[in-house]
Amino acid sequence: MDASLQLIEMNPNINLQYLCPKIPNMKRLFFISLLLFSACSSESVKDKINKAGDVTGQAIGEFTEGVSSGVEKAFDTKVEISENLKEKGIECGKTTVTSDSGGTDNKLTIYVIFHKDFSGEITAKAFDKQNAEMGRVKLKAEGKLEGSTFLEFHFDPRTNIDHDSRLTIE
Repeated sequence: MDASLQLIEMNPNINLQYLCPKIPNMKRLFFISLLLFSACSSESVKDKINKAGDVTGQAIGEFTEGVSSGVEKAFDTKVEISENLKEKGIECGKTTVTSDSGGTDNKLTIYVIFHKDFSGEITAKAFDKQNAEMGRVKLKAEGKLEGSTFLEFHFDPRTNIDHDSRLTIE
């Protein structure tokens, strides 16, 4: 690095006329910028920018994943299955609560595993945080030994299943 660039790095407020007394201000600024730019290796600058972008992208990805996981845990509604259905060989897998179309969370989807042949009705009930019943839906379900399926219970649009709601399957 030449002496003029070292002088600029040591004192960024240096008078440009001192370095280039006979060059007009705009040209002087361009000349100094060109010197600074050429003093930097474009590949190393590019690599550093790419590395910084990569690290930032990873941090944002991890933050987003953490937020998503936290939201899922906060809104993870528990479903209780009756002893009667357990004895009939029914097991619940993943459950989700979503909106069917009206903007309220009133659709319960349950992945059901059949450990025995089953044919009959299954009733889903929703309770609020004070344990007051606020919805009930019956479905006809059929399954063969070691089979599985998704069951969708569409509650009345006025039933809003919150994260603190309790759901039962009977």
